[in-house]
Amino acid sequence: MPIKRQHLAAALMASLALGAAARATPVAPFVLQTPGMVEVKYSGYLARSSDNGSGLREASFAVGYMTSIHEMGNPSNQLWHTGKDNQSISFMMYGAGDYSVIPGSGPFGNQVMSAGCTNAAFGCDGKIHLDLYLDKLAGGTNPGFGLGGIKASQRQGFSSMGAMTDGDLLMRWEFVPGLLPPTATASGPGITLYQHLNGTTSPSSGYGSYLARCVGGAACAYFSSGSQQGGADFYGTNTMTQLLAASVFAQNGWITRLSDPVIAQVTLDQPSGAWLLPLGLAALLAMRRRQRGA
Repeated sequence: MPIKRQHLAAALMASLALGAAARATPVAPFVLQTPGMVEVKYSGYLARSSDNGSGLREASFAVGYMTSIHEMGNPSNQLWHTGKDNQSISFMMYGAGDYSVIPGSGPFGNQVMSAGCTNAAFGCDGKIHLDLYLDKLAGGTNPGFGLGGIKASQRQGFSSMGAMTDGDLLMRWEFVPGLLPPTATASGPGITLYQHLNGTTSPSSGYGSYLARCVGGAACAYFSSGSQQGGADFYGTNTMTQLLAASVFAQNGWITRLSDPVIAQVTLDQPSGAWLLPLGLAALLAMRRRQRGA
């Protein structure tokens, strides 16, 4: 067999062997097989931040779970859902500070414009983040938020919260400027989250919107399309619903329930098997080095 064919065969065999090893790992690879516009659905809970430092302080943070990814306008065509390949995806949203407030009247009349907090001692870096983690559904760590569930006080750091952030990093989003909703009457430097609330601080009941880019994690390969306004990858609209003070959720420190959706574009520039190609090439290079040293 010619040398080039030997190299190609070796790379392919290495890829297949590594693929078999990947299938044997506790969490199956996250794979999307259909391109196009999608809606990402998630739900979670918001709590008041303990940041009491100087500068623009973090006002709130949230944790929860992604529940599905489906074709936009066609919920029956699901690309991913909780339990697929025994997978669960959790998230943590953090870093949002209340930059300015424009009081209004009527339900959700207060405009609360948020930017990334700047209290470096707390961990702030001037950005609002949303990190997503891949875990097993059965056999993983997937706490609830009610009776016996995770409490807001169990936050361990600026970007970590125990079982909610102990999986494999799937994606890291950063909120970016460029959105001025038609309902907003003002903006400001660094504003990346627009909210209409029934209170003058976050968290409160109401709704919000934002743009975000995928800046880290393996699944950015699917979502880094720049398909949204200003070259962003995601356009999100949140609904926040106040929890009853006597509820178990509120007693665990959660203030409002947070829900979706997020609009994005899935691209399949490479087949799913290409995830293993760099590993196969690494094996090929190792073979060449050994041959040169022989």
